[in-house]
Amino acid sequence: MIALSPDPLEGVELNARYTQCAVMTATAIAIESVTKSFRSETVLRDIELEVEDGEFCVVLGPSGCGKSTLLKCIAGLIESDDGTITLDGRDAAELSVQERNLGYVFQEFEETLFPHKSVAENIAFGLEQRDDPPTQSEIDETIDEMLTLLAIEETRDDLPGALSGGQQQRVELARQLCRNCEVMLFDDPLADLDYKLQKRMELEMRSLHADLGSTFLYITHNQDQALKLADKLVVMNRGMIEQIGTPESVYHDPQNAFVCRFVGDSNALVTNGKPTEVGDGVVDVQTEAGPMRATAQNGAEKETGMVIVRPEAVSLETDDCDVTVTGVLEGRTYTGETTEFAVSLDGTDREFYVVVPDSPEIGAIGDSIELGWNVDDALYFDELSVTDTVTITDLIEE
Repeated sequence: MIALSPDPLEGVELNARYTQCAVMTATAIAIESVTKSFRSETVLRDIELEVEDGEFCVVLGPSGCGKSTLLKCIAGLIESDDGTITLDGRDAAELSVQERNLGYVFQEFEETLFPHKSVAENIAFGLEQRDDPPTQSEIDETIDEMLTLLAIEETRDDLPGALSGGQQQRVELARQLCRNCEVMLFDDPLADLDYKLQKRMELEMRSLHADLGSTFLYITHNQDQALKLADKLVVMNRGMIEQIGTPESVYHDPQNAFVCRFVGDSNALVTNGKPTEVGDGVVDVQTEAGPMRATAQNGAEKETGMVIVRPEAVSLETDDCDVTVTGVLEGRTYTGETTEFAVSLDGTDREFYVVVPDSPEIGAIGDSIELGWNVDDALYFDELSVTDTVTITDLIEE
């Protein structure tokens, strides 16, 4: 388990762009009832999504959930089986790929670069294809700026074949950003970059978006990156949209158990028996770790459900906690700013995680320790997912 910071949204601005987008009437991309199948496999199921003009929209989901297929349908590289896609008010079905005028950074970036052109010539190609291309001196200046931004200045005269995969990806990113398209589509463009460069580019992507004023539709399976970049966050799973909202609302108010488990770290406890409502949305439930009280997040009618608690919501000081449990300390991991403790609870065959600031001393491995949390931090889910195929076992193994 890789722990996020005590609050993964700490330091992430609810920037003014989202507030502005919320009152905009212009819709850059409108997707209505889009469905796509390949042979007998349905990859997209009744997708409904609007991306407002100037918005940074991030689609987050596990590998194989349909993110890349959705992007390719928008770009016109794949034709959907049903539904409509509208770009700036125009039916995309009536537009060729070129007429859509979309910037697209592919996941398969190796196939998009011209192998016989240098890095500078590859980047210049996007600029030269404009209706009003800049002068040569302006092109050279833009190339230098992009190479510096992406930390690949030394590759200016190299051919793509001489570059690493990460360098090639940055060249393609530079070529597309130079085009200044009104809508930019990104297929996990930072996936192959090393950790430090990825973090730097996350900041630069936000800055570029603000400078360009373009609409960004960005897909990734990296939850930390999605929370940092998004104005609007879309969570996909098995070809369907699970939830749409701000990063804050998706993280703190997940609509079902899948979203809560996928977005951010979490501890899950399976329940047995119908919950007993005790008022104000609070229920008493019987979990595999014993009876406890939780907040009903999406109903309390089923015999089997799930209680989910974020590691950063668990406290080692239990005097003021609504719920307390006793476990055995199994391990600790110090990350510099936080410490993650792994605890075993009676009745479960999985470790329960606690993430706290600094590096407190709570005892030795094998010692008994007490954990606690508040009712508001224990979310009970009746509904697992918008799909009809997600099971308790699937979510336990997340």
